[in-house]
Amino acid sequence: MARGRGDLDDLRLGRAVQAGGGTAICRLLKLSLPVLRQRLVARLGFSTDDCKDSLQGWGGRRRPQSALPTDPVAKETRDQVGDSPDCAREDGVLTMPRRSNVRSKKPTGGPGRDHKKSGARRWRQMALVLSVFFSGVAVMGLEITASQLMAPYFGRTVSVWTSLIGLVLVFLSAGYYLGGLLADRGPSMKALGAILIFASFSMFAVALASVPVLGAVQKLSPRLGILGACLVGTLVLLSAPITLLGCVCPYAIKLCTRDLRETGRAAGRIYAVSALGSVLGTFLPALFTIGAFGVRRSIMLFGFLLIAPALALLGRRRFVPLLGAGALLGLPLPSLFPREGRLAELESPYGYLQVLEMGGTRLLTVDTGVSSVYSPGRFRTGLYYDYLLLAPLMRPLPPREWLNRVLIIGLGAGTVAKQASSAYGPVEIDGVEVDPAVVDLGRRYFDMNEPNLRVYATDGRTFLATSRKRYDWVIVDAFQGCDIPSHLVTKEFFQLVRDRLVPQGVLSVNVAWWEPSDDELLRRVATTIRASFPTVIAVTGIRASHGAVILAGGSSTSPDAIASNALKTRHAGLIGVVSGLGHKGNPSMEALRDLGQPLTDDQAAVDRLVDRMYLRARKRGFGSLPL
Repeated sequence: MARGRGDLDDLRLGRAVQAGGGTAICRLLKLSLPVLRQRLVARLGFSTDDCKDSLQGWGGRRRPQSALPTDPVAKETRDQVGDSPDCAREDGVLTMPRRSNVRSKKPTGGPGRDHKKSGARRWRQMALVLSVFFSGVAVMGLEITASQLMAPYFGRTVSVWTSLIGLVLVFLSAGYYLGGLLADRGPSMKALGAILIFASFSMFAVALASVPVLGAVQKLSPRLGILGACLVGTLVLLSAPITLLGCVCPYAIKLCTRDLRETGRAAGRIYAVSALGSVLGTFLPALFTIGAFGVRRSIMLFGFLLIAPALALLGRRRFVPLLGAGALLGLPLPSLFPREGRLAELESPYGYLQVLEMGGTRLLTVDTGVSSVYSPGRFRTGLYYDYLLLAPLMRPLPPREWLNRVLIIGLGAGTVAKQASSAYGPVEIDGVEVDPAVVDLGRRYFDMNEPNLRVYATDGRTFLATSRKRYDWVIVDAFQGCDIPSHLVTKEFFQLVRDRLVPQGVLSVNVAWWEPSDDELLRRVATTIRASFPTVIAVTGIRASHGAVILAGGSSTSPDAIASNALKTRHAGLIGVVSGLGHKGNPSMEALRDLGQPLTDDQAAVDRLVDRMYLRARKRGFGSLPL
């Protein structure tokens, strides 16, 4: 007997009800036409109101698949619409829970428990955000501080920054890949907390092991060069912490992503928070941490910042004693270069400073080079400072008749300022020093308190560009060992100096130079100065054939006037410096010609020249205090 369309619909609905249970009823009642809905209710034997009330309260454990019917049609329907765990069978008929039974059930735990779970969830989310933020702070803080950590051993040339930036990017790439791999295998808050803990203690290890590691790596520089030695040092010290910190972002993205449709939004939030942390980590070392705590303790501080969010992610009270790692910040650290007679030691954003006293003479060293010398009651130092004083003597008139205002770029602790005041009287001196910590040490240990000296803590070129003063004499003493600021040695810089001088003003420049046979840098600097000054004289052979000074001036200046003008000053110390020129074993003056191309802002090439000089000096067994 053929069945009508209504009978077929009833049969299908019945099978769907038997296969899918309450969930099927819910969906069919919602989606079917009113006529089909009435047939379904009549077949099941309960009212529409009862069905509606029951549908609002279903819940419970899911029935095992083996207890469901195995009819192919029913199975297909069940796979499409699901099954209700609270429906049961009585003699082959599907029954549903009544309204009274559903309403009588109470949620386990109560609203207080739900509130606690919600609060704990928000706390974990906040800990996740903080972990991403502080990992960004730690990455950039460690990179910036590491450049200061390596400066006493390798200077601040482009080779140091190349090794740092290049390898940090490599380590971060490895961390991103590793973090994504670990997150896909089994993401959890506790695992991310463990990653932060390991990263934190690896940064403590960097601070504690940096001195012996970099000391050993420095011995490789004669064979590897500055770049090769820096690559080795960076690899040993920074590979572990940077790689672990790189794992944080992809791991956090995995934990934050609840819906695949919001993956891009979650990733954007995580990387935005990390980038903001990196901005803070970039500024903190220079503006606060290095000056307040020193280079190595700054690294330890950045590591310590990771512990608090790590503990929140771990969520176990037994891990709280890890906060005791902050006590390591107070541990005494060994000196980078322990020396006898040290009066003071300071790590500034611009270098590692020490004040030493040797035989009644005080020395200020920046990294490994002597920056200033002070011998109470003595005028001559026996170093290049004495020969910077000769430039005013090249003009036809005696200095006391025209010398009124002097500018010193690279004031240091005031050695040249003190000598100039002694030799030429209380002329007005503007001293520019980029490092305020050097100025403070100069006032405390080097008696840099001349009433005619005004100190400006800024960059020398910036000062020249913003100042409208005109000077009779400019001294550039910013070159120290292998640390030569490239922007203070170019054609554009010396043209700016020329613009700030009076028409017949003179210039003195200290050039870092180690051996007479290694004069490439000296000649290139002299060529650059000649583009702005007609007269350029080099004083070479200072301090047992080491060191050089360049004297420059207008067309009327000449080295022939130095001797006569020195006598007119009636200053015994200055006369003694001049009288020794040209004698055997003493410095001599020479005019440099055919010197090649000048250095420019676009093509300074200073770092390349300095790297070669440093490498050759290391091969000759260059001492620890380049003067």
